[in-house]
Amino acid sequence: MLERKLAEKFRKLYTENSLKLKNYDVQLFTLQDPFDWIQLLSERAYVMRDVFEENEELMAELWENCSEEITPEEAELLYDLAIGFFLDDHHDFVVLTEFCERILPVFVDMDEPEFLVAIYHVLGSEYAKFYRSVADKNGMQTALDYFRNSIKEAGRYSQISSPEVREFIFQDYLFLITYLTGFYTDKTESIRLYDEVWALWENENVQHIDADNDSIKAILSKIDDAFVAKSRRLDTLEEKDREKYLDLMAKTNERAIKGDGDKIGTPNYRTCCTYKYLKGEMPPEEIMEKLIKCINEVIPAPDYENDDPDSFELVMRHFKYACTAIMVIEKMGLEGREREKWTDRFLPKSMSILSNVPYIFFTGEMQPVCEQWYRAAAPIITGELSKVQFIMQMIVRRQPFTYIHSQMVAKIATLIGQEMIEKKPGLFVGIRGIETVEEVQKNKAYLLSFITTSGLVHDVGKCYIPDTINRQNRSLNTKEYATIRKHSEVGYREAKENTALLPYADVILGHHKHYDGLHGYPLNYDNTKSPIRIIIDLISIADSVEAGTDTLTRSYTKGKDFNRLLNELKNEAGTRYNPDIVKIIENSKKLINELDNLTGKGRYDMYYKSMQEILGKAKEDIADIKI
Repeated sequence: MLERKLAEKFRKLYTENSLKLKNYDVQLFTLQDPFDWIQLLSERAYVMRDVFEENEELMAELWENCSEEITPEEAELLYDLAIGFFLDDHHDFVVLTEFCERILPVFVDMDEPEFLVAIYHVLGSEYAKFYRSVADKNGMQTALDYFRNSIKEAGRYSQISSPEVREFIFQDYLFLITYLTGFYTDKTESIRLYDEVWALWENENVQHIDADNDSIKAILSKIDDAFVAKSRRLDTLEEKDREKYLDLMAKTNERAIKGDGDKIGTPNYRTCCTYKYLKGEMPPEEIMEKLIKCINEVIPAPDYENDDPDSFELVMRHFKYACTAIMVIEKMGLEGREREKWTDRFLPKSMSILSNVPYIFFTGEMQPVCEQWYRAAAPIITGELSKVQFIMQMIVRRQPFTYIHSQMVAKIATLIGQEMIEKKPGLFVGIRGIETVEEVQKNKAYLLSFITTSGLVHDVGKCYIPDTINRQNRSLNTKEYATIRKHSEVGYREAKENTALLPYADVILGHHKHYDGLHGYPLNYDNTKSPIRIIIDLISIADSVEAGTDTLTRSYTKGKDFNRLLNELKNEAGTRYNPDIVKIIENSKKLINELDNLTGKGRYDMYYKSMQEILGKAKEDIADIKI
């Protein structure tokens, strides 16, 4: 049976291990001296493996001491652990969901609303955080159901003694209203919930308990924002639902007017303008002029030097004003130069604010904002190169170690590609419209650019994988491993919607398939029929070389030297790996030396430069590291 002493030991050591790794990551983003940085990175690798092993032992010990059927006493201990981790911002999907799912039946039987709301909220939050980015509808449906169960307990509001747990109810209304648009077909549920949450707040009993609760008031302000954001899809509603939406928006507008809705550049000013536009009381050209003036002249630029909440609020204000402008442009139905006349007037300023947010500025909070900005702005950005650079900046660089890995894969693939063009150019005939060996040689620069970009974007889907997986402080559970295996499909969906990524879609989808097409994933994808099969094969080998020799960022392996890895490539040539590419590597001493250096001592230089790029330094300002 689980005892308090063991539960306290688990919380203490697991928390210490999480903070230990977090501290290393903070230092990696602040140390300036390259040699100190390298020493810290090496030290982190050893500590990460130790933490991995200790956390595995802690988890095993905890569950071994729990009864097969959790007792009420054990349930309360696990509840304290889960809520403690959650409130301390230790969002570990496995720990929180396994704890809460094991204890939920016990508290359902006890029928205590305070415990139930807290457990439903934690489960919904963790499932949503885990599954939303990868657009897993089943996972998100589970999250939504937990949130729905939480708000059902609002009828017993006065029985909940903890202010934090009462706040969870309002947060769960916010999550439902925010998430329903993307993952649920009933477009009217969020309208009903919006009406319901404001009725809850205005309830006499709730006012008696929480009228002065500023945290709940802040959540209600976010709920208003989320409801206003739904106006982008107003045209998809039936007429009676549009009328209901606008009726509720009228109340939102009234609250905004009572605030500072007449003060230009404020959040409430945007709400009032949006309402007038939706009601047809303000033409699109007029609201665009107002939004553009606020973006360019009124809203101050944020200061990124410190994690100042006021600066974060300014970033969010720029974001929301720019998204509203994009929505209006979409509804105007403009194309080409007519659209650019408007976007040219505000997009440069919005990009300068939103596309250059430093990684270390409110890192966790900015991650979903960057994803949303990418999705909002990508359709109106012109130029294929600009679109690739935009996704690298807003999505890939926000996942530092995926970005570093992608830089390494791109470099490895380019080195091998150069040797392939020189020794066996016929392998590239048929790629991207190139029909002869002579054309391969003539288009060498283009092919190498295509290979490099393929390496840079091959793991774009992994950038939507929750950061709890990237932390690597323990082994993955079944749900996490299944989600990681979806990253190629997630990236493929992104590529199919983005013309700049479309040429690389097969690489993104197929780089984990074996050369013979019989193994790897996705199971239902036949890489052998791809028109760019040789590029898939090349990136697959480069990916394996990089991952297999990685000594610095993978807690589950210590990595191999390149020569050992080359033997693995040779042993699996013809099945897992393209035999022509393996033979080219094997027969080139120069290439072997280059790859051995790059994946050995050269790795430090690549890592440091990539990290400095993430921090916003220009490539020409980053010094080389010689070890």
